Parts: sequence; structure tokens; C-alpha cells
Amino acid sequence: MSQDRFITLITKEFTNELTASEVSELAGLLQDPLLKARYDLFKAYLSNNQSDHSSDERVFNKIRTKIAQQEAFPISSQKSKNKRYLWKVAAAVFVLIIASIAIMTYLVGISTRQIAYTERAAKKSFTLPDGSKVVLNAESKLIYPKTFKDKQRQVTLVGEGFFDIAKDPKHPFIIHTEQMDIKVLGTSFNLKSYPDDPFSETTLLTGAIEVTLKDRPADRLTLMPSEKLIVRNPTAKDELPESKSSAITQITHLQKMDNTVIETSWIFNKLIFAEQSFVDVSKMLERAYDVKIDFKNQHLKQLKFTGHFERESVTDILNALRLVEPFSYTMQDKKILIY
Repeated sequence: MSQDRFITLITKEFTNELTASEVSELAGLLQDPLLKARYDLFKAYLSNNQSDHSSDERVFNKIRTKIAQQEAFPISSQKSKNKRYLWKVAAAVFVLIIASIAIMTYLVGISTRQIAYTERAAKKSFTLPDGSKVVLNAESKLIYPKTFKDKQRQVTLVGEGFFDIAKDPKHPFIIHTEQMDIKVLGTSFNLKSYPDDPFSETTLLTGAIEVTLKDRPADRLTLMPSEKLIVRNPTAKDELPESKSSAITQITHLQKMDNTVIETSWIFNKLIFAEQSFVDVSKMLERAYDVKIDFKNQHLKQLKFTGHFERESVTDILNALRLVEPFSYTMQDKKILIY
């Protein structure tokens, strides 16, 4: 059975012109799983594109003309409806072949990747194929290969993670986030990049890292131990006062409270914040306790709090905070309203 015959049968079915014998012939061909898969793709394509062919006509005429020149025989200016659809199906076959190659390439890529993720109120510790240690904070995701075969060890992070990277100078370790790429050889650091947070930040504990910002690829920033880089996230909903919204990038130093590094306190199931806005604290509470917090009074979002909590419930924390600044709240199931 030639490819042309298979295409012709599909075309005639689409135009309701199959004979009884051709119906049986097509049904027999579709017993082949490969042909059945192609048939389903062709049918889906034709069904989705039959309503408007006006923009396709010139393309198909060019294809016909080109083929005619190569085969050295003239094409009649009058074509039947079947012929037009035949060329459309042939073009669809070409499109589907290209799409199939792209899909297969994508699927092969997926088959070699691993995805580690955490829900709210959860954390996960694991080891990467190269021996690097990772701790994922709540509501985070790390995409990494099953084995590191390239010259660079590359992973992608959405959310927050603490990394202790195995040393391998010949194969630099690179972490991709939405706002920046982090390049390391062997070091430990915390990286926070939640899409809905106003800032992304990376805090270096040991070693050195090189940071490339996505919107400034020519610039490279090198962090030394105890330094923290804060990068504005332009896609996040702006919850900050106007005076702070202009801060794009800044390097500062990690903070400590009771000899605990605030930026990595979450690893030890501690919730520590220093002079942070109520809206930032609420996001920490949402991820740590799997709750949803809304503000009825928008001005309360900018209240500043400092606190150190370890095993308290979310209501214990809210009750402690309202001893510092006046506010009220109600809680039903996992929904909390601040007013």
C-alpha cells in the first residue's frame, strides 16, 4: 500500500466520497496501529482547519507549481474538489511529519528528566545524580536530568531550594530561574525564586557563585560568602509601596537572629522574619501551613513584623503578631481573612 493511496482514502472519506469497497479497504488499513495513529492526527487536523482555507490556497498552488516544474508536465488550471483536498492533506502530512519530529524530540527530552516537587506545608531532601544535596521548600519544583552527561550540570528551579553542590571544576553547575542563572563549581547557598513573590534572591553561605540576570545577560555578578543578591521580579503582582518598587537589583548581607541564618531557617522548620511586611509574612504562612490569606483592609499589608517561630500553629503566630500591631482575623477551614 503506497502512501498516496492511504492519503487518497483519507481525503475521500473527508469529502464523503468513499465507495463501499474503499470503506472496507480503509478499515483494514486502520488495523495497523501506526496508520491508525496517523489517521487520527489527519482527521483532527482536517476537522480543525476545514472552515477557512482562503489563506492556504496560494500556498498549495505554489506547491503544485513547484512539483509540476520538477516533473515536467503541465497542471490544469481547473482542479476538482478532490484534488484540492488531496493537496491540502499532502500539506497536512508534511506539517504532521515536522510536528512529529518536534514532539518526539520533546518526549525524548522529557524521558531523560526528573522532576522533584513539593506541595504546601511540605519539604523534600534528596541527592542529585552528581552527589549534590538539595532541600526543596514548600510549593517548589526542581527539574534535573537523570544523569549529567553534558559539559555543564544544568537544572531549573521554581520556588525555593537550598543547594550543597558537589565539586567538579570541569562541569560547572548551573541553576536556571525565571530572573537569573546561577553558576557554581562547588558551594552551598539558598535560592528563592517564587513566581508570585516581588523579589527573587540568592544567599551564599560558602564558596562563590556567578549570577547572570536574564534582563542583563552581559552583566555578571559574583557573590562572596554571607552576601545576598535581591532581584526585582517584574512579573509579580506589586504589593510594595511605590518607594520600593524602583529597587531592581541590590547586594546585601545575610541576616541572623539568635545565631540562626534567617534565609535558611526554613530548612530547620523555623519561621523567622525581620522587619518584613505583613503581605510577605502572609506568603510564608501560606506555604508553611497550607492556608489561604486575604486582606480585607489593604493598608494592613504594609505593617512590619519581626518574629521567630518554630512549632507554633498558624493561629498562634497570628495571635502573637496582633499583640504588636492591631488587626483582627477570622479563619474558616484553611481560609484566613485579615481585617
